[in-house]
Amino acid sequence: MFRETDSLPAIILRVFRQPDFKGLFHRVGDEWQCYDSEKLQNSVYFLSLALREIGVGKGIGVGIMAPSSPKWLLVDLATQVCGGYTVPLFPNISSGHFEYQVKDAQVKALAIDSWETISPQIHSLVNSMDSLIFFSDLPSGIDKNKSSVWDDFIEKGKKLDSEQERQKFEERIKSIESNEIFSIIYTSGSTGTPKGVSLIQRNMATQLQAISKFFPVDTNKDLCMSILPIAHIFERMVVYYFLGSGLSVYFVDTPNNVGKYLPEIRPTIMTVVPRILEKLYEKLIDGANKKPIPIRWLVKYAINKARNTDPGKVSLRGTIWDKLVYSKMRAALGDNFYLMVSGSSALNIHVNRFLRNIGLPLYEGYGLTETSPVISAECPGNSRMGSVGKYLHNLEVRISSEGEIQAKGPSVFSGYFNRPDLNKEAFTEDGFFCTGDKGRIDEDGYVWITGRLKEMFKTSTGKYVSPIPIEQALSQRAFVEAAQVFAEGRKFTSAILFLNQEIVRGKLRRNEREFDLEKALQSRRINTEAQKHVDSVNKRLNEWEKIKKWKVVFAELSTESGLLTPTLKLRRKAVERMFEKEINEMYE
Repeated sequence: MFRETDSLPAIILRVFRQPDFKGLFHRVGDEWQCYDSEKLQNSVYFLSLALREIGVGKGIGVGIMAPSSPKWLLVDLATQVCGGYTVPLFPNISSGHFEYQVKDAQVKALAIDSWETISPQIHSLVNSMDSLIFFSDLPSGIDKNKSSVWDDFIEKGKKLDSEQERQKFEERIKSIESNEIFSIIYTSGSTGTPKGVSLIQRNMATQLQAISKFFPVDTNKDLCMSILPIAHIFERMVVYYFLGSGLSVYFVDTPNNVGKYLPEIRPTIMTVVPRILEKLYEKLIDGANKKPIPIRWLVKYAINKARNTDPGKVSLRGTIWDKLVYSKMRAALGDNFYLMVSGSSALNIHVNRFLRNIGLPLYEGYGLTETSPVISAECPGNSRMGSVGKYLHNLEVRISSEGEIQAKGPSVFSGYFNRPDLNKEAFTEDGFFCTGDKGRIDEDGYVWITGRLKEMFKTSTGKYVSPIPIEQALSQRAFVEAAQVFAEGRKFTSAILFLNQEIVRGKLRRNEREFDLEKALQSRRINTEAQKHVDSVNKRLNEWEKIKKWKVVFAELSTESGLLTPTLKLRRKAVERMFEKEINEMYE
């Protein structure tokens, strides 16, 4: 099915050309719009002709600033057919980073979903691009001589159609070489100069081949629902894997609608990040809080049992709790899952236990953009909760003397774009990529993440504090949505605890109208519970690591608020800016 000598366009077009392929689906208003086999293959062809006409070719980038959709994918494939590469860009990017990335990657054209979603600070920079392709209507004030809407751009390609062009198109697909760059993805843009991760065709082809050994699928019954941004390599790889396997994919317009669409689509496969699973968990908990009192007690007992039972030792399937409670929870999520894979960061242990115990086939994986992205993953038949599974068969993975996870293989990138200075630091002398993550590999081959090698804080007293394990521990209570630790240059360790509004409201027994955020922050009950939780975490820490002071806050944790990255992890600098007053108060 997947050959490491194939290019992405060759793999995907092979599927698009199958008459029985059911297509890609995208939500438009209240309807699911289908891109069938004919529409998909024609779109790639006509887009490639139009892109070549505006100068896209070898060494030329096409930026994409849009949420996940079939159009995003089609631009990606057509650009690769032209010999170019795509550069994912996010609508809330800073003007400095936007300017740097489009210049560094030689981006000549930009595909945009909607002008309204783009940060106003980059409007003038976007307007100065050579070519603009809008997925929706043209906004006012745009130079129409260099701008096109989607349908018009497709028409531009149709006018160039000929028998000779169709032959050239087939020749171009066959001539794509394994060392050609297919995408440049910029990372670590929150501080310093962004790094362009340059991924080539061989990286992705070998990744897809290795993943197929871990997650075999059945085209007769499996269905994928995509809820993460394909601008991130994790979801792009996943979508290409399931498409290359012949599965239909439903693109959800926003993660906020996951709960709404799950019982409607009833997918068998979905990839997520911990934040999505925590939201699903919170929705189920909130539903329990709204039940009449006798039923509420029953449901809460079942929830606590699922949260605290080790699924590796005891199965709750078939029990009275499964029949009365867990089966109904699965029904609310579609009750059709064969595979749910979580990546990007560690999942809260209580949420992990709960979801596995109610019957969701949940697996965790690990990787980085630089590794295309998967290094290891749990999978059916090879699962150990708390680990990130076994590493892919095409990789060599080892633990350095400092405890760092290092990887080598054909799906690992060969270097940062235009950054030879960084490449010397990124690889060992014998060619292993230095992930910066600390971990261990147990006797059965399971990989365990224990922290970040480079993400260490040094207090003013000279002690080192690793924030991630502490933050993960602080987030292991349902009422704490997220946590951020502070210690760099400080005399002691402190933390901001982001409270979950729904859980706190349930604890205070308030309806939405009665619930007051400020009063909740001052609540003795909530602060006492927070203190007890901090105390329990502190028991496991060295004296200099212990949380001496903390603050509880409410905040909108989203990419729109600027507090979360596109992969839904906290932006440290953004949190520090927003809560500067609260942080300083802890050190007064």
